[in-house]
Amino acid sequence: MMLLPIETAAFLALLILTLIRLPSAIREPSSRLTWLATITGLAAVFMVGVAVPLPIVDGWLGGTNVANLIQNILATAAIWFVMQAALTLDGSRFNPRSLWELPIMFLSFTIPFLLIAERGSTTGDFIKETADHFGLWAYASIYMGCVVLIMTRMLRGIRGRRPRPYIILRIGAGAILCASLIEIVYLTLRVAGLGRTQSVEAVGNLFTIPFYGGVVLGCVAIIAFALARAGRRSMNAALGRLLTRANVDRGMIVNPIPDEEPVHETYRLAVRLTDIANSQELSNRERVLLRAATEMLDRQMRAPAVVRMSSAAGTVSVP
Repeated sequence: MMLLPIETAAFLALLILTLIRLPSAIREPSSRLTWLATITGLAAVFMVGVAVPLPIVDGWLGGTNVANLIQNILATAAIWFVMQAALTLDGSRFNPRSLWELPIMFLSFTIPFLLIAERGSTTGDFIKETADHFGLWAYASIYMGCVVLIMTRMLRGIRGRRPRPYIILRIGAGAILCASLIEIVYLTLRVAGLGRTQSVEAVGNLFTIPFYGGVVLGCVAIIAFALARAGRRSMNAALGRLLTRANVDRGMIVNPIPDEEPVHETYRLAVRLTDIANSQELSNRERVLLRAATEMLDRQMRAPAVVRMSSAAGTVSVP
């Protein structure tokens, strides 16, 4: 049986994810960071030559391995957008001012690339064939350093978050981080003059599977988060219908808020239902919905407002 190359698997995963997430990206602003990550990641893997042969792709750019630079620029952007999407999964807002980081990163490794005196003609082994040169070492090592920085920031930012999809995301990010460190070690061995010996190349060959495997795991995590988000919407709809029916008897008013994050909506509806519980007994269905809402909120990294739900008691407490 012929196995699918890991680069092809990553390309197909990103392509499928880009297409199925497009409607939600158009409909929900909160989904656009994830979609930007998948489409830039798709473009980055395209530059490897998965869909169109590399000589053709690089030929469009002059045939001097500029495709490698474009691939790394796109990959950096994709990984950065994944980090930002992950950090805002708890309901916090993305700050567009942080976009200044991207051009700084791009320039940090683009300048060394342009200073490489002899890049040669198109080759899929551009890095390995020219790794003996200091300019190549600087270019590729700085790029890998940017990836390490982004993945480290993401892992620190999502530390302590308990929903299960974060486990997949952490494994994927960890794999990409480890692959990047391995590549830096390989590049350093090469520029130190150890040549393409069997042991040195064995180190370099450790890069591909964890890096692209991490990309695939990232796609799986995004799908898992999307499914969880859909489940949250369904629960919120049930909470909303229940409270709407309670308006006349209990005097509660529930007005939808445009573009509200699902976790914030769950919190708001759960608080309203808890307000009812403080004055009179809940029905069985009301208790089940409140328990599900509070358990979901307790799994977030932090409460979406200044109060925290208690799933055990079904109450709201102020820190």
